[in-house]
Amino acid sequence: MRISDLKLLIELSHSKSITLTAEKMHISQQGLSQMIARLEQELDVILFHRSRQGTTLTEAGQKTVLTAKGIIEKYDDLKAELELLGQQQKSPIVGDLTLFHSHNSGTAVLPKALKFFKSRYPNVNLTLKESSPLETVDRIKDDPAAVGLINFPEAYYQDPEKQILFSCPELLYKKLLRDDLIVCIPKSWSLSKDQLASVNELVKRPMVYFDTKQYDEIISLIFQVDDQSPKVFLKTLNNELFRQTIIDGLAMGALSSLELSDYRLLKECTVQSDLRLKLVFTWVSSANCPMSIPAQKFLECLELSLNTTNE
Repeated sequence: MRISDLKLLIELSHSKSITLTAEKMHISQQGLSQMIARLEQELDVILFHRSRQGTTLTEAGQKTVLTAKGIIEKYDDLKAELELLGQQQKSPIVGDLTLFHSHNSGTAVLPKALKFFKSRYPNVNLTLKESSPLETVDRIKDDPAAVGLINFPEAYYQDPEKQILFSCPELLYKKLLRDDLIVCIPKSWSLSKDQLASVNELVKRPMVYFDTKQYDEIISLIFQVDDQSPKVFLKTLNNELFRQTIIDGLAMGALSSLELSDYRLLKECTVQSDLRLKLVFTWVSSANCPMSIPAQKFLECLELSLNTTNE
């Protein structure tokens, strides 16, 4: 069984025609029929029903095509990685890169991208600096070689008064991801469905906060109860302490859906309430200076990590 055989198999499943598939894939009809017969013999199953109306997949054929698509995707990924490795060995990418990011970006979006980037470009000196979105914008204005990853509530994009936050003519913006920030309640609290759905009920409960101004603003937007916010149980920038406080049932907290998918224990120990807010994560670079090669490669790794997560 060869990769070319699997590609022919997939194409035939789409066209349902030996004739059309043979023409498109530049193979004789006899050669295509022989390939299908060989696959069926190797797998000891019938892959296609043949009739005057065309060629249709059997149940075994459907499973085989689904698996074949996955194999080809992994094969293409491997080829791309090996090609990249060859390029790096011939001309390794070097240099310095400074990336400013918000705390939310650092906990939800960056970890997987960093793993991809450092494995592919170990010779790049990468410096990460946590800052608020507004500070990030100012830093990139001062240092056009720097780049940033910022996030704002999606509602800001519909608010004319907020447009100034992400419309600076000196900068370029690229939206990468929309992700839910969800108020998660410890299961040990055993709240009823009515309590979980009640803002007035939850606002009385203790909450662990990330110790940033933007996080405070986001929590206020989520609750919106006469300018009230939940009681502060703890403020911290320590991610592990933040998560453990929720897992131990000491306080509720707002977690991104990406973070929940990466930390199964958090998901298992909490109930996701209906209180949530959509965050938009955006890549920022200077409009006055072309992005450096290391910055371009980091953006590629970031987009790859997000695509992998979404799958």
